[in-house]
Amino acid sequence: MGIINSIFGFQEYQLPINDFQPKLILDCGGNIGCAAVYFANKYPTAQIYSVEPERDNFKLLKFNTTFYDNIHPIKSALWDKETFIRVEDRGFGTWGFMTFETTAEDEDSFRTITVSKLLRASGFDEIDLLKIDIEGAEKEVFSAPNVDEWLSKVKVLVIELHDRMKRGCSYEFFKAVSKYKWFFAFRGENLIFIREDLI
Repeated sequence: MGIINSIFGFQEYQLPINDFQPKLILDCGGNIGCAAVYFANKYPTAQIYSVEPERDNFKLLKFNTTFYDNIHPIKSALWDKETFIRVEDRGFGTWGFMTFETTAEDEDSFRTITVSKLLRASGFDEIDLLKIDIEGAEKEVFSAPNVDEWLSKVKVLVIELHDRMKRGCSYEFFKAVSKYKWFFAFRGENLIFIREDLI
């Protein structure tokens, strides 16, 4: 119930900008689909790609988004490159499964996905809203050598950082985003970055 209350009650994904009509939303760390459903109701014309790696969470995500034609569930994990990862429970609960790089020989492994690949697959040129809640994997994603390839195309970025789960997340994140001019705000556990020309 906590995640439902935070999204639909506290409205932690409500943005401090008016007249924002996103065409493409990437929901990375989709969990059981609550954020995707929130976005689909608030922005019904947007195409939403919701990425979730954990098997049971993904089943619920698919079930909860069944009646939304504009939500596209993807069972994968966001990473800095296309490789293989596995999901591990490190004791943070069903909302806190972590991902770790492995090999194709690992029977529990599956392929990762990158922001660049998601953007290409969508057919859009820009990411209107990028939501990232990936339990520490933001360290890898934002330290990638090609991070500017897609970060320069993001209009709004909403992220939860997880230094308590993996040290260095905030450092890599702020090092990457500091190259750009943003309007910055907090909402709940989320940091919100909005490209200045939208304000």
